[in-house]
Amino acid sequence: MIDKEALISSCDKLFDSALGKKAEAEVRRAILENNMLSLMKTGVAIGLSGGADSVLLSIILRNLQKEYNFNVKALHVNHMIRGGSADRDELFSRELAEALGFEFEALRIDVPSFALENKLGTEEAARKIRYDFFAEVISKNENLRCIATAHNSTDNLETFIFNFMRGSGTNGLSGIAPVRDNVIRPLIYVSKEDILKLLTDAEIPFVTDETNFSVEYTRNYIRHEILPKLKRLSPHPEDMSNKAISNLRSDADYISTVADKFYNENRKHGKISSDLLREQHPAVFSRVVRAMCLDFGAPAPEKIHVDKIYELLQKGNNFEVDIPGNVAFRLENSTCFVTEKKATAEPLSFEYKLKEGFNEIQELNMAIAVTSDSNEDFSSNVYKISIQVKLSSAIIIGGLSVRNKRDGDSYYYGGMTRKLKKLFTDKKIPVSVREKTPILTDEKGIVWVPGFGVRDDSPETKTNIWITVYEKTV
Repeated sequence: MIDKEALISSCDKLFDSALGKKAEAEVRRAILENNMLSLMKTGVAIGLSGGADSVLLSIILRNLQKEYNFNVKALHVNHMIRGGSADRDELFSRELAEALGFEFEALRIDVPSFALENKLGTEEAARKIRYDFFAEVISKNENLRCIATAHNSTDNLETFIFNFMRGSGTNGLSGIAPVRDNVIRPLIYVSKEDILKLLTDAEIPFVTDETNFSVEYTRNYIRHEILPKLKRLSPHPEDMSNKAISNLRSDADYISTVADKFYNENRKHGKISSDLLREQHPAVFSRVVRAMCLDFGAPAPEKIHVDKIYELLQKGNNFEVDIPGNVAFRLENSTCFVTEKKATAEPLSFEYKLKEGFNEIQELNMAIAVTSDSNEDFSSNVYKISIQVKLSSAIIIGGLSVRNKRDGDSYYYGGMTRKLKKLFTDKKIPVSVREKTPILTDEKGIVWVPGFGVRDDSPETKTNIWITVYEKTV
């Protein structure tokens, strides 16, 4: 049981020591620099685990509550991972909240089962559950509008190292944001070492999660194996990382401002000119692509996808890159946009012999007429002329056929052999149009592709055949 009178007495004296004054100054600096007070005044839901960090944050909020008169409610999540220890932490958190005069609410949930069902890591699942719980509580309480978590400067250094080793850019290396949306972190400038010493010297109780000492978790390994060695370089590595993080966050904020301005000024109906996007610095480019995906309702793309999009965009040809969220980034007709990924379908495959007269091609919603008279017209309410070409009967070997395009297609015209894929690419013909282009062939190979030249041969006769392609109108 918590001795309420002793606790309150210790809380009232906590910031009288030199260390206490230092910690209080760092908290007030975080609040002032990041405009947290305006959010606090709307009511605070604090994540209270019972650990040292959240205990100190609770005491700080109690003091600020008396000064500024805002509502506070403590929220605790029992992850049901550590059996009796987890129940102990919940009971302690309840007693602490009541002693400080806070409302209290707890959630009990089997995190390992949730992680398994949702294919998440245990830490990731626990974090999702916590923030979903916090969001649900404040959505039901008009006098609670923001969430306070107890992340400290040592947590920030661990995050910096963790993201550094993952190859993160400026956003990842900017660490834990002091304020993100309605989540505030007043302890973000206070080190874990100072928090523990401050509470221990004042004899203020807190609980310890024994899993924090297991180096099987990456963050614990950083905490227990990496951070102590950094003190050989600096007695207070958190202070150095805070400076680096602040500089990186400032740079990231500026780049994001430039990217947002470009995005808002040049986006039209969810699309952006490929020429304009191609001119952007890679740092701005990646943020614009991210915004395009998020606005479409897809998750932020990974670096590998952004790099691929950037590489293809420099070439100027139409392309499509699949990205997470069942969507694709597409360049088509000099316009970039995000769209739903095409459903996987069986590859189009057909081939028909062409007879004299009118030949319907159901797969393409087209028709091809083979006539000796250029003026013979099969147009109707259903079909209209799309394109017409004249062939010499002498170049046709074994009769004409029509088929879909095939991998490796090429044919000889204009004095050279041309790859069909390159022809399409050079002319910036979209993939969707390529699939619906009829390929005219004979036994020798491709005779003609609509939009390009007729195969070069040396006909000995002058008998002409007219090929007319009709598009279906309905």
